[in-house]
Amino acid sequence: MYQKILFILCLIGCQLNGCLVQDLMAQRQPAVENLQIQRNEQQVMVWFHLRLDALDLPSNRLIRLTPVLTKGDSACNLPSIRVAGTRQYIMQQRNKSKEQLIKRKNHSRQSFDYATSIPYKEWMNGSTLHLTQDFCGCGGQTIEQASIASQDWPMEKAEYEVRPTFAYLAPTVEKIKNREESGQAFLDFPVNKTIIYPNYRRNAKELDQIERTIDVIKNDTNTQIRRISIHGFASPEGSYANNTKLAQGRAEALKQYVGTHYQFADTLFDVTSTPEDWDGLATYIRRSDLPAKDQLLQLIASNQSEDAKEKKLRSIIGQPAYAHLLKEVYPSLRHSDYTVSYTVRAFQIEEAKQLLKTRPQLLSLNEMYQIASTYPTGSKEFNEVFETAVHLFPNDPTANLNAALTAMQEKRYERAARYLDKAGNSPEAEHARGVWYLLNDRLAEAEPLLKAAEEAGIPEATDNLREWEQRKEYLNSKQK
Repeated sequence: MYQKILFILCLIGCQLNGCLVQDLMAQRQPAVENLQIQRNEQQVMVWFHLRLDALDLPSNRLIRLTPVLTKGDSACNLPSIRVAGTRQYIMQQRNKSKEQLIKRKNHSRQSFDYATSIPYKEWMNGSTLHLTQDFCGCGGQTIEQASIASQDWPMEKAEYEVRPTFAYLAPTVEKIKNREESGQAFLDFPVNKTIIYPNYRRNAKELDQIERTIDVIKNDTNTQIRRISIHGFASPEGSYANNTKLAQGRAEALKQYVGTHYQFADTLFDVTSTPEDWDGLATYIRRSDLPAKDQLLQLIASNQSEDAKEKKLRSIIGQPAYAHLLKEVYPSLRHSDYTVSYTVRAFQIEEAKQLLKTRPQLLSLNEMYQIASTYPTGSKEFNEVFETAVHLFPNDPTANLNAALTAMQEKRYERAARYLDKAGNSPEAEHARGVWYLLNDRLAEAEPLLKAAEEAGIPEATDNLREWEQRKEYLNSKQK
């Protein structure tokens, strides 16, 4: 004995999200939920969720569910699903059928997601989807039938989503990897003195910061220090002649301290000075709310002598404001800027991967590119490598180009645009800009860039021009 129930469902185009949440007619029947039907180019795709909670299936029984697409005399069966009781499940396993087989666990929550696709044919436009339910799998006459949403809707062409091909650029290999670590030391000196007293005021903290910078490089077997540059600054109060001696003398004092502490040769150092840090003072004034700051900035930019500037500045702002400068601002203008320049050896891939987590600044752009190449394109790890690269080399065109491509893969188009602004004018960069325009439906701007890239020999440009054609065809069809 069998029973067959026919369900008629309308087939619609594009994506019909949640178009059907329908319980089957009687109790103890499967329920079909969230039917979705979509035409994507030359494929028709069908999805639905089959809920078996209400189905109480005897051990020796089987249900076969078969979606059938029909229109007039034309029909197309989609792959069936079999739901079997315990005994039937064992028997069906022996048949080795390609149909999906589900073992029903009575009195329990149970569901199944159905998904399939078939080639699209012209007759399917405006067709209807029938879901037939056959008890026992024995076929026969349909004795009960229901119609749900029986209106015929024509299929429409699904939106064409651009699938770009990205052209990553391998950075140039650095023959010698030169790196730098820089800092500022705000050492305190007794008035008019150029001798460093390590325990004077905050000097211990400042010297410790310098030593830590040097130690990280000196103690790393992968690096070798090649030069230490020190540039001393004094503040503008007092005579320019005296400040010249103080700035140079205090920079020399720092050189002597570091050289003695590490037993470095004098030839390792480069010592220079600026007698008065007027640039630093100008930076403070621009950010201040001093009423005469425009006049002060004009004074600083003038060709007057430094001593004349300092005297005029005092008269413009008055004694109370000048006293504030002496106490709160001028100490920060007395500083020694230092730069430790060093070389780094080359690394193998596995070494480089470890350093990427701990000291990525030791890696070259090419080494990071090689690391990225070990991961699937567009993966989280792949994208993170290029984000690290552009963070360490923010002004490098190649780093910005590759970071722009990963941003586009993640659909972060505003970020990609910022990177592209600094990606230079190489054929690869122009190609990337063409892809950006394509992804943002600015097809008129994309076309010449992609064609120029194709002429420049970038193979990915040919693929993207095909995408351009497909997207243009779709957008034109929407306007008809």
